[in-house]
Amino acid sequence: MTELFDFEKSKQLLKNYLNYFEYQTGVKQLKIPQLKNALLCRILVYVVVIGGFIAPIIIVANLNFVPLAIKIITGVTLAIALLVYTIKNFMLLMAMDIVLATLHCHNTARKRFALPRSFAVKKVENRILKIGKPCSPIAISPKPHLLQYKSNYSWTIYSSGIEKVIAAYYIDLLDKKQYHSIITSATANSNSLKGKKKYRFLDKSAKKAPLNRATVIFIFAKQVDPDFRDRLFKAVCQNGGDGLDTATIPCVVDLETQLATFDSIRIPYVGYQYAVKNRGIKLIRKCLFNGKLTFANSPDAVDPIKDIDPEQSLWSFWRNMKKELISNEKEAQKRYENMAHKELIFDDGFVYLKWEDKGIWVYVELDEETKFAEIDEIDSWYYPKQNKIAKTTIQEIKGIINSYFAELGYTTRFISYD
Repeated sequence: MTELFDFEKSKQLLKNYLNYFEYQTGVKQLKIPQLKNALLCRILVYVVVIGGFIAPIIIVANLNFVPLAIKIITGVTLAIALLVYTIKNFMLLMAMDIVLATLHCHNTARKRFALPRSFAVKKVENRILKIGKPCSPIAISPKPHLLQYKSNYSWTIYSSGIEKVIAAYYIDLLDKKQYHSIITSATANSNSLKGKKKYRFLDKSAKKAPLNRATVIFIFAKQVDPDFRDRLFKAVCQNGGDGLDTATIPCVVDLETQLATFDSIRIPYVGYQYAVKNRGIKLIRKCLFNGKLTFANSPDAVDPIKDIDPEQSLWSFWRNMKKELISNEKEAQKRYENMAHKELIFDDGFVYLKWEDKGIWVYVELDEETKFAEIDEIDSWYYPKQNKIAKTTIQEIKGIINSYFAELGYTTRFISYD
């Protein structure tokens, strides 16, 4: 059924047409769209895949001379073909979506943003005061001028609650020492408010989930030490938490240069948990920029992602991703064939474990600060084909993984996305 839509043939037809167009007009064909237009590329992937199946259904449905029975058969056949194609190419489509989403988040980030023309400290204060409720700072110096706390009920199983804390500070001259004093003060004040509001009626999974917390630290400085100003972006990007469950986002507002420096690189949302870091960035955008970032006046882009050419066309990227996944599958198959029963290999952020004639492949994220090893939940075999794993076997496999990371000094935590 997947033969009803052959993506490679469709691309070839498009290529032939563009070559003909170039011959007739003398205009060199454009390699469009390019990855620098990541959002367009991300949307176009879905349009090409879904449209390739849906368009024929619409065309056939509008042909009056085609019998109704043929229309129904064609529609059902193409719908099933779309489902089969999606399942067969799920890993490829998901990998492409994640890369393009990550690229889009980088493209829409800046090292610093120009303040809007309508900026005024008093306006920002008023917007901050509308978020949550004011709280009394703890006895630590320097004290925040404003301290706001807001907590929301979580409607997903990924968190037991969503907390937002805003702390605002005012200083005449900001240097490295003063900056770290403010961050220490804001962190302590934020931690004192953790779990202030309790939610009783939560899903069983949500009760066990971590509390999502975003802490935004506004530092309004009349001047910034010139030596520290050069290292400011690097400073605000350090020790910000994991970004998914916890995020601390300092935002230095340089009143002399009219620039705001903060970590504006969002974490891509691909259908699972919404990163709490993105919530913090939204707070900065709302309070400081009244909802609209000043991209036109802020050309200082963040460093590009390594190994991704923004000038590469979507079609070339699509083809290369497919080749890479096929290559990785062949490499993984060879690796499992050479492994012994219960042998574990940890390589490049992934755990490979052989169990008799089968194998698992799971992603691991190591947190050096908390010494946690967060591992994707184990439920299916990866090699030689995907099948459910028996519960008793899962427990034995987890035991091997726990022992392996315990020797490295980490506590394991298995994360489920269901």
